[in-house]
Amino acid sequence: MHSELLVRALTGISAETTADEFRVRAGIRSKPIAENVLDFLSNNGIGTLSGSKIIFSNADKLKIAILAVKMGCDIEQISEKLTWKDFEALSSKILRLAGYKTAIHVTFLKPRMEIDVVGLKSQFAITVDCKHWKHGSISILSFYAKRQIERTKILLIKRSNISSAIPIILTLHSTKVLFINGTPIVPITKFGSFLDGLEDNLSQVNVLYR
Repeated sequence: MHSELLVRALTGISAETTADEFRVRAGIRSKPIAENVLDFLSNNGIGTLSGSKIIFSNADKLKIAILAVKMGCDIEQISEKLTWKDFEALSSKILRLAGYKTAIHVTFLKPRMEIDVVGLKSQFAITVDCKHWKHGSISILSFYAKRQIERTKILLIKRSNISSAIPIILTLHSTKVLFINGTPIVPITKFGSFLDGLEDNLSQVNVLYR
């Protein structure tokens, strides 16, 4: 299965669809190829046949994205097909693949704040602020990095099971990892490798402690 067809499948699926409706939305001209894509998805536990309809769950879009990543498709291409909700879920999935327990939309009332994604391993946390930017100036990135540091400090105060944390900004379109006052600005294309090499690069990172 060509990974490009999986990217097309991201736009083809819906909660309930027929094979032909899927083919048209996905922009696949050939009916046999569209059917092969659907068969491939089914063989990987994505989509359920119900009469003439194919039923997709809320998680199936993310499953396709992860499958495409594993097949070598450019994650930026995939991310552009995802909604904010999908993007945050994909970030959470990458954290879980790296051994973290995750929570999405972690909120506190006093003061009122929300962290998009929190990954936890032992008593160490990574707090993620997801930004859907094609470009971000250093001044804008610095502003949001400062806010993410403030949120992370509050998390450390509120959650006694977390002893240290790293605030990061996760973007869709950047091409390399930047560090602004020790806060990593990480493109989602590099998120997995960033997590894999984190222990070796802690000297560059602003680690916050209780």
